[in-house]
Amino acid sequence: MLTPFFTINQDDEFIYIDVKISHIRFSAPNIEMTVDNDLFIFSLAPYYLRLRFPYPCVDDDRSHAEYDSKSESVKIKIPKETKGQFFPDLDLTAKLLARTNENTIDEQKEKKPLIEEMDVNNTVSNDQAEKDLQEGEDFNWEIKQEFPSNSTLEPIGGTEDLKTSSSVKYGFNNQYDGIVGVSVSNGNDINGLGDPESTFKPDRIIERLIKENIQFDPEIYAADYIMEKHPTPDDDKNFNQLIEWKNPTVQKFLKWYKSQQSVDESERDAVMPVEFSKEEQEKMMQLPRKSYLVDGQYKLEILGTIVCLLFGYNFDMRENEGEHNVESAWTIGKIAPQFSFLDSKLIDNNSDNLLRSAVITCIRRALTYPLHRSFALCGKVWDDVYYHLRSGKRLVLQSLLDLKELFRFHDIYYVYDKIWLEDLCAYLISDNVTEGQIRKLAHDVKKTVDSVTKADITFEKADEDIEMGDDGAVEQDEMVALTLDDIDKMAEAVYDNM
Repeated sequence: MLTPFFTINQDDEFIYIDVKISHIRFSAPNIEMTVDNDLFIFSLAPYYLRLRFPYPCVDDDRSHAEYDSKSESVKIKIPKETKGQFFPDLDLTAKLLARTNENTIDEQKEKKPLIEEMDVNNTVSNDQAEKDLQEGEDFNWEIKQEFPSNSTLEPIGGTEDLKTSSSVKYGFNNQYDGIVGVSVSNGNDINGLGDPESTFKPDRIIERLIKENIQFDPEIYAADYIMEKHPTPDDDKNFNQLIEWKNPTVQKFLKWYKSQQSVDESERDAVMPVEFSKEEQEKMMQLPRKSYLVDGQYKLEILGTIVCLLFGYNFDMRENEGEHNVESAWTIGKIAPQFSFLDSKLIDNNSDNLLRSAVITCIRRALTYPLHRSFALCGKVWDDVYYHLRSGKRLVLQSLLDLKELFRFHDIYYVYDKIWLEDLCAYLISDNVTEGQIRKLAHDVKKTVDSVTKADITFEKADEDIEMGDDGAVEQDEMVALTLDDIDKMAEAVYDNM
């Protein structure tokens, strides 16, 4: 049976469902429709659709269905059991397609709608969205300290083969293995781990930090810093143009926010309205249909992953001024430590705060791998991330769906869609993440980014005195901590002596 494409709208009294049934000969007697409390079933071979609404509907003489030959769809009208009750999340098709046993986790909680969505007149009901925004929690970003378990330590005098140990997992909810290793043998150059299938979590962090220190090139960064601060017509990189580029998403949010200030406070929208396209709805219908049960600490790792992916996504958008290119998946994957090193714990030498570690790690990697390496450019990208989060859960989902397509169709990098993006999008659609949490995350990100300076971005490089000669070369000796401030001063000194 095929799941047909469908759209849903509502008013105070009815739910309106348009079911697309193109490419078949319509036969009214063959249609079967059932309304049972919150369950709706539509069947017309070869199409089958089962929807589970947040609140009950009824099947009475007000129910109606007709075939529209022009749009090749069956237009269905179902009465709500309670007139005037608002049904949230009707645009999140993957959520409505959930099976009965997939709602077990959500049913353990009081049903809490996420956001007021559009009705048939495209107006946005606001009461529940405001309530949901009040449900934002104060995240404790302090990294949990744990003793390493025996399974993460190499046995002494034992015969256990760590490469075949089932405890080496990665990806969303640590539920995958045996996937990335195959892609590495096919040329996966996003992966930075020497052996992703047998490297335990603590070792991934250590390997990531070591390789970031090795692969960061202070000479390239210094050259880009001078190019940004002292531009000339002969430069092959225009940093100022990228820094001044206006992100359309940011402009859209600012325009919406400004419009809200001219409206009476009682009539303001709590969240910026976002409408999904038909293509985006179809992408959501292809997502996994399952529930997720994660503990509090790992939920923070998931939110940290969203932050890192949004940073990589917005870095690519700003670097290419709003367009993706053939290198976009590589750039984003290389910046995000959850992809490149399968590291979602994000422990950093300079912080015991997971979100601060995420911010510092993303900046370090953005100054190491992409074409344009600029601390100021990273700052503008973090502004883009803040406004993405501030715009609400649906805009974040839209961006992740776009990001998902970059990886889904890549012949090697598709593995990151399998181990992260599919589940991440489905998890974001569910009740596990609320608008209040996304808004709180936005403010936490902004507060954290504002507290990070160039002095906080350090790399351990081999050089005792770290002196940059007239030719820009660095004489290396012993390992010392080198900050961006140090490199900037040396670069300026060289530039002044030229």
